[in-house]
Amino acid sequence: MQSSIILAVDDDPDNLIVIRELIRHYCAECRIITAPNAVKGLAVAAESLPDMALIDVQMPDMDGIEMCRKLKASPRTRHIPLILLTAHAATTSLKVTGLEAGADDFISKPVEGFELAARIRVMLRIKKAEDILRREKEGLLLAVNERSQQLAKIEKRYQMLFDNANDAIIVRSFEGKILDVNQVACERLGYTRKELLKMHMNDILTQENAQLLPERTRILREKGNLIFESAHKRRDGTVIPVESGCRLMEYDDTLIVMAISRDISERKQAEKEKNRLHAQLQQAQRHEAIGTLAGGIAHDFNNILFPIIGYTEMTMDDVPPDSLAYKNLLEVLKAANRATQLVQHILTFSRSTEEERKPLLLQVIIKEALKLISATIPKTIGIRQDIDNNCGPVLADPTQIHQIIMNLCTNAYHAMQEKGGELQVSLKEVRISSEDHIGNLHTRPGMYLRLMVSDTGCGMEPGVMKNIFDPYFSTKEPGKGTGLGLAVVFGIVKSSGGEITVYSKPGIGSTFSVYLPRASGTADERIPEESQTVPRGTERILLVDDEQQIIKMEKKMLENLGYHVTAKAGSREALECFRQQPHAFDLIISDQAMPHMAGSRLAEMLMQIRPEIPIILCTGFSETFSAEDARRIGIREFLLKPLVKKDLARAIRRVLDQE
Repeated sequence: MQSSIILAVDDDPDNLIVIRELIRHYCAECRIITAPNAVKGLAVAAESLPDMALIDVQMPDMDGIEMCRKLKASPRTRHIPLILLTAHAATTSLKVTGLEAGADDFISKPVEGFELAARIRVMLRIKKAEDILRREKEGLLLAVNERSQQLAKIEKRYQMLFDNANDAIIVRSFEGKILDVNQVACERLGYTRKELLKMHMNDILTQENAQLLPERTRILREKGNLIFESAHKRRDGTVIPVESGCRLMEYDDTLIVMAISRDISERKQAEKEKNRLHAQLQQAQRHEAIGTLAGGIAHDFNNILFPIIGYTEMTMDDVPPDSLAYKNLLEVLKAANRATQLVQHILTFSRSTEEERKPLLLQVIIKEALKLISATIPKTIGIRQDIDNNCGPVLADPTQIHQIIMNLCTNAYHAMQEKGGELQVSLKEVRISSEDHIGNLHTRPGMYLRLMVSDTGCGMEPGVMKNIFDPYFSTKEPGKGTGLGLAVVFGIVKSSGGEITVYSKPGIGSTFSVYLPRASGTADERIPEESQTVPRGTERILLVDDEQQIIKMEKKMLENLGYHVTAKAGSREALECFRQQPHAFDLIISDQAMPHMAGSRLAEMLMQIRPEIPIILCTGFSETFSAEDARRIGIREFLLKPLVKKDLARAIRRVLDQE
């Protein structure tokens, strides 16, 4: 530890010797330096900066009191504690003079060692404490100075940001008086800064938002910050929608509100369009989700239906047509066909079915469909047509167009079933421009055919209308309808590049409008007719399917039609059989979804062995392999299960007769 330095000043050398010895004996931790007079004492003090000084009062030329004054007057030595030594009893007058001169204590000679040591230690403690306080004060002053400089820079930076911000900044009192604004606020509101500083917030807010100001201020006091939408009013009366972020802050030692307001005019203009598109997206996502589920179950469901239909048809061939068994089997077949149609409805909704699109005239199909409808609905419902026979063609699947008309008319019939009414069907050509907001058609302007189906039935509430295109949504009683009709219509229209809209009012009725793009080319006006004959043959067929129930049924069905059938329950077995006897077969019928090797891959390998071999590929459902894929690799027919006997028999003859 560093020794404390004590300066002793006395013109009597004997006194200096006594003081030195006393300090050495009683304050061994201190080191003493001496001076023989006040002048030299001042010089030694300035140079050595002792921790304290013992000064004799009575000295020639300059006494101890004067030396005290000079030490305290110098910035370098004013912090040194001073003890005055006097050979006489210190009078009150002397003490006052010495203390005013800067002395910290008096000691009368002769000096007692213990007293001297005690007073020295007290002075050193005081000196140490004062040094600590002085350093802390100097550090605090330095920190305050630095902080003041920082605050000055921050204030300058704040002012720069305040004046150059892109948003309007308004500083106001809790009562609403405007205290400060930036340049953007002046430009946006159409006032000068001087004018705004004389105004109240109610002068620049719309009436509705001015009424909300007290409540917003109350919430702001509680939370400290608040973000909300408001509206400012310009000098010329123009209303500007804004988003305001408010925060409490101190301003001239007063708590005030600073509001930063952004012009959201463009956002507001876009919000309506955004909300409309969002609603369409939600509807599309719901349909997509159901569509994905539909495709997933279609394959297994069709494979279950295939043997039901096949065995039913074969059993019907074995019993008399007028028997009870035949009638019962006919009901089973009807139920199975209804289930098949249900799967097709689901796949149509999910846009997973293969479509045979071609130019066709809607008016031909509509008139044929209305003939069927008029024969089935009660006389209490009238039908009025307004069909423009000059409408051009659309590119669509005729079966799907028939589905649209039948589903919409059936829906209208159910709405009027109790009280009767009028079914109105119209077809017109219309031009859609980019200004017409009919679904997404404004993005594809041009000529469209508009099919409108209206009824005078019960109508629908808005909550019902929002869900009518959802699969399995129905307002009918349980057992009346599947809830898929309008979902199927929606899927067909969307997949055809069109749009469907609905207008309805409770107690008045409903109108469905279907828009389909007009196509170029020559339309097919024929209505497909089906023959009831089932063609037969005697050719040799290699049949491949991994489902034992299906392959047994299909083998028996084909044999009943006169064909010679070799059945294999897997791709590998079929490939090996064909490799051994490639010319033993006239036709290959294979399933697509099989373990180890898909039917499409099997077909490619069979055609490598014998390129001209005709192949029919069947599937319950496949997302990864389509009819177009099948044609591309050379497969002659691509059939969707479940197949009725006549469809399979005709497909076989189409392929073999081409050969």
